[in-house]
Amino acid sequence: MPGSRPIRLPAVNFEQRELPFKMVSRLDVLRVHGLHRPALQFRRNAAHRFSHPDAEGGLLYMSPDLETCLWECFGDTILDSGSMISRAAWENRCLSRIVCADVLKICDLTNLAVRRKLGLDLSALKHPDLVVPQAWGMAIQNHPERVDGIRYSSRFTAKPCMVVFERSGRQVRLTEEGLGALPELDGASEFLEEHSIALV
Repeated sequence: MPGSRPIRLPAVNFEQRELPFKMVSRLDVLRVHGLHRPALQFRRNAAHRFSHPDAEGGLLYMSPDLETCLWECFGDTILDSGSMISRAAWENRCLSRIVCADVLKICDLTNLAVRRKLGLDLSALKHPDLVVPQAWGMAIQNHPERVDGIRYSSRFTAKPCMVVFERSGRQVRLTEEGLGALPELDGASEFLEEHSIALV
């Protein structure tokens, strides 16, 4: 009979516990998004790791480099399809650079000491049942410390990604710069070639 490990959810008194955070003074990241959508669009999406349907507001997910962006956007499709991506889906995506002028208060879940303090392990953050990571996302989003977002590790590249929370009464000053549609980017073509991914 296969073994099992406990599923660790936020403590019932999570809001009374100290929430470790760090101040991030420079945010310069990338985002792959719909060609006809703004990059700066906070959304609640049940298929996203921390996007609990009952959260206060939407979330904005960003990655440090193009490869991580592409894995985060298409990774499940690539692995499930035998290294194929719909050509229409690929051609309907673009890349933007996002810069933040504010100092952000971030809960860094890539840090082991932070996870230990919260009673959180990596299996909960990457659990296939999204109820688990989404519970952590909402608990952190709703904590009285009112952090601006979470740093977490990509499931695919292990690089540190960022999610910023949409908050009433707090407008984070983010700016976006369009870098082009994926078919126009050399780095995107190199990604397809390096990982032997076919557009179908």
